[in-house]
Amino acid sequence: MLCTMLRVVSILIILCSLVFHLPLLAQATADAKASAGDTKQVSADRKLAASGMAPKFTSKSQLVLVPVVVTGKNGEHVGGLRREAFKIEEHGKAREATIFEEVKTVAANTKVRQAAEGRSNFAFGDAQSWRMTVVVLDMLNTPYLYQAEGKRELIRYLSKSLEREEPTTLFGLGRSGLKQLHPFSTDTSVLIEALKKVKGEIGAEEIEEQSEAMVADLAGNGQDSSAEAQLISDFVNDSEALTSANIQREAIRTTLTAMTQIAHAYAAIPGRKTMIWASGGFPFMIDDPQAFARMGTDMVEKYEETWRALESADFAVYTVDVTGLNGGSSTTASANFDARRRSAGTRPVNRFGANSAMSIPYDKGMQKQMTLRAFADATGGTPCVNTGDLEKCFAHAIEDSRSYYLLGYYLPPDDQKPGWRKLKVKVEAPGAHVRARAGFYVPGAAEDTPEVRQRQIVDALRSPVEFTGVRLSVREMPKITGTTGKSIHEFEVGVVGNSVSVDEQNGNRVDISLAAVAFFANGKNGGSTELHVLSKLEPERLAKVRRSGLSVKPSLELAPGKYDICFVVRDNLNGEIGSVEYPLEVK
Repeated sequence: MLCTMLRVVSILIILCSLVFHLPLLAQATADAKASAGDTKQVSADRKLAASGMAPKFTSKSQLVLVPVVVTGKNGEHVGGLRREAFKIEEHGKAREATIFEEVKTVAANTKVRQAAEGRSNFAFGDAQSWRMTVVVLDMLNTPYLYQAEGKRELIRYLSKSLEREEPTTLFGLGRSGLKQLHPFSTDTSVLIEALKKVKGEIGAEEIEEQSEAMVADLAGNGQDSSAEAQLISDFVNDSEALTSANIQREAIRTTLTAMTQIAHAYAAIPGRKTMIWASGGFPFMIDDPQAFARMGTDMVEKYEETWRALESADFAVYTVDVTGLNGGSSTTASANFDARRRSAGTRPVNRFGANSAMSIPYDKGMQKQMTLRAFADATGGTPCVNTGDLEKCFAHAIEDSRSYYLLGYYLPPDDQKPGWRKLKVKVEAPGAHVRARAGFYVPGAAEDTPEVRQRQIVDALRSPVEFTGVRLSVREMPKITGTTGKSIHEFEVGVVGNSVSVDEQNGNRVDISLAAVAFFANGKNGGSTELHVLSKLEPERLAKVRRSGLSVKPSLELAPGKYDICFVVRDNLNGEIGSVEYPLEVK
């Protein structure tokens, strides 16, 4: 399994000593191997990085892409519509679509395409809009008893879908983070076997309830009504609130990280992608950034990063309420509650963003359904709640991605204020039903500091799937030199030409960071290195990079053993990341 959670401690130790200083280490070697840039510029940038000056922020005009599903009364795709039939409104203002395409997808090829004598992270290619389905079994936010029900329904669906031959990958989300249960496959039998091996675990909510019960027991032991007893009771209650807040905060962070990792893994693959998220609910309201702001600036940053990734990867999330597969929730009660919430002008949010003035009683079950509905609406998917027909929900999600329309427009330069924007798409076609994302998030200017780069590279090293924002190939060079008990292995990391960002207004400048960590099977570090390529390319060299890409040659000193080597490349001009895992046995 790629970069498993067993490696987290090793990664943090390595990155604290290496990645934090990416602009400073191994600079001369990297510049030479990147075919020589402007040494004066490299020196100036190195001094700037070492000076501790204010962080750099990058921003660019945001392209808003809106996949639109248009179906007739029988659920079939309505084809042949022209651009003029579509109207887009953002916060009630008309936006003109400068991008328009009717997309017909094909099932993604699940056979991994590797580089010659090596490995790569671009298995699908970019000449076609592929159709693929990502299924996530969310155990972190689902009560233990319902996890088994969700797994059974997934297996039942897959067993009835042998003829579909839809490329599907399975993930599980637990307290330790995201885990890929099986890579993309059209063989439902192997997917079913992978699901059968999944073991349930206690969810975050149940841990929270257990901690609250323990604290309540402690508080109840003191029957004394004295001032000292009251102080103890107040302290215990404060501790309960703090413990619950920390548990929920960690669940939120883990959930957002999983979404970000999945989005980065398939960002470079064209087309609208289907993510089926089987869960008991989310611990947050996705279209309420103010709730994240109340949790601190670090959570706002994580929220913005997740939205950037999901929107860039063009994922539509179809949420499945596994707690309602047997009709365990009341559709009528939920609808009535939603109506009362709208009429009161308030809505329940997580405890960090609770509205003290709201008079509507908090209902945890309805709150969870609301978060599932909100997430699906916001991304252009549909929620599947209050039903036991999971097969119908899944089939509906897959059909949506077979054919759709892609509309896009750029935000005006004077309209880049961060925040949530509501979207509404209308189409002039008799009897047509339209579904598109209900909104999008305009993030603030992306902060680019050594700390931010370190955290993003750590996320890529920890991810159970390879990132595709930068397209890479890795192969081992034939030359190996030896030292006492160890051998030095050199690798060639090739960055595909169209994955290399070039700052043409600054002398054809390229800025790339690379980290490589070799892990034993138990997750321990067996060796690491990093390089920083910072160069200005002459026109002839730029033309060559465009044709054949950029080559960087890191080396690792390794003792005998079996390794999984994680190579991570970050394009520092646009923040995109690519990663490749390379298995190696050293004898």
